Amino acid sequence: MGAKTWAGAAAGTLMAWAVAAPGAWAADCGALAGQTLPEAHILSAEVVPAGPYKAPDGAITFPDLPAFCRVVAMAETNVKVEMWLPQAGWNGRLQGVGNGGFAGAVSYYTMGPALKAGYAVAGTDTGHGPAEGKPGTRLDWMHDPVQLDNWGHSSIHRMTVAAKAIIRARYGTAASHAYFEGCSTGGAQAMAEAEYFPGDYDGIHAGAPGMNYTHLMMSFLWSSRATLLDSASTLPPEKLTLLHQAVLNACDADDGVKDGVIEDPQTCHFDPAPLQCAPGADAATCLTAPQVAAARALYAGPRNPHTGEAIYPGLARGSEWGWDLQQGKLLEAYVIPLFQNMVYDDLAWRWQDFDFDRDVTLTDGKVGAIITSVTPDLTAFQARGGKLILSQGWADQFNAQTYPIAYYHAVAGTTDPAQARHRLGGYFRLFMAPGMGHCFGGPGPNRFDAVTALRAWVERGKAPDRLVATKYADDRDTASPVLRTRPLCPYPSVARWTGKGSTDKAENFICARSGQERG
Repeated sequence: MGAKTWAGAAAGTLMAWAVAAPGAWAADCGALAGQTLPEAHILSAEVVPAGPYKAPDGAITFPDLPAFCRVVAMAETNVKVEMWLPQAGWNGRLQGVGNGGFAGAVSYYTMGPALKAGYAVAGTDTGHGPAEGKPGTRLDWMHDPVQLDNWGHSSIHRMTVAAKAIIRARYGTAASHAYFEGCSTGGAQAMAEAEYFPGDYDGIHAGAPGMNYTHLMMSFLWSSRATLLDSASTLPPEKLTLLHQAVLNACDADDGVKDGVIEDPQTCHFDPAPLQCAPGADAATCLTAPQVAAARALYAGPRNPHTGEAIYPGLARGSEWGWDLQQGKLLEAYVIPLFQNMVYDDLAWRWQDFDFDRDVTLTDGKVGAIITSVTPDLTAFQARGGKLILSQGWADQFNAQTYPIAYYHAVAGTTDPAQARHRLGGYFRLFMAPGMGHCFGGPGPNRFDAVTALRAWVERGKAPDRLVATKYADDRDTASPVLRTRPLCPYPSVARWTGKGSTDKAENFICARSGQERG
């Protein structure tokens, strides 16, 4: 149901809204069901008792959630919104959460932690679906301009407007502050909010953002071409292990601590040539010549074959442990469905035929404005007092790790890291996480609380000078034993061991000048 379906009812509601006293809209949870608010029609509302809760998608069971009011609503253009509002102990704030993949489904797994922290939390299906595709399958939503607009830029904004209205209806008062956190696709959604809807959120955490989306897809395609067009180039698990260990042997100790994590891969210039097998040999202890060429191609990233111009950055040294995804899995789930549906409208299109000269321009011209458009102009977000934390794992097995650094410099208007920090530090800070995979996991510490840091920055003016990341025995279970903590430092600073105490404890590290700073 879109806006026009309930516009008449909303008009009357809007008049009442404009004159209502602050507490006049407070309502019991169940009384919300069926209400039409200015920006949403509430489909259902029910109290969920405290205790274990299995999310509606069946994918996760939370062992212990506080009692909450579960609201399902429809915002404009059929953007479905789900809110979990604390029955007691609301902290007075909204937290919006992002999606993953192609989006298209509520990310319930991110809603539970926000609810437990006291937030009224909002998620959305982004008005389309499904979250992944398959080669040769038509995805109708990719042929619908409204759904594409929701996916590309607008769905989180529509969710946010609806969520703020629902909060006021439930509690009788507006949220004092609003925060958003998302990673991967959610990170791109976070950046779209800062760029295009700067009034929605006071603080935003964009993790591993899948920005410049068509070129990100081209990077997945590039990796697959480099490793799959010739089967002799494929890097099986044992070769990836060999390659990753060789990188660590070359660069791990450069930061003074040999711990299986490279602090700043930009200073690592490892080349796989010494791993090359003798002519005619192929063993788990060496790389064949085609495999060496494939590894170099992944480090380099996609380039125009005629001009040499970079299309998207390559993958950092130290991320080899997760390159299995780059060899066909990301291609089939995302690249082929997107190009078959959005670019060529041909379900028989073959990924092997993509031309990194001609087809880049074709793709950008056809769909770039919908899903690739990125602006480095954050002046409106800065002017309204917004605060932005952008984070990126150095061992990300999906995204090119240096893209957020390039974007950070574009916003600053300088390539000098120290100058960029001086210009942006008052509202925008970038944290690179050594050894962290895509959004979580990886060999390094990878769990940290950016939203609490944002709150301190927004509400108390305390800018984050470090975030403490934790490595758990089970990265998915924060109740499992802690193996290591380490500070994440605002770029371009890096963590340096003081030389005293355990290297597994964050308090024994300082944030220091990096090798990337000049002068």
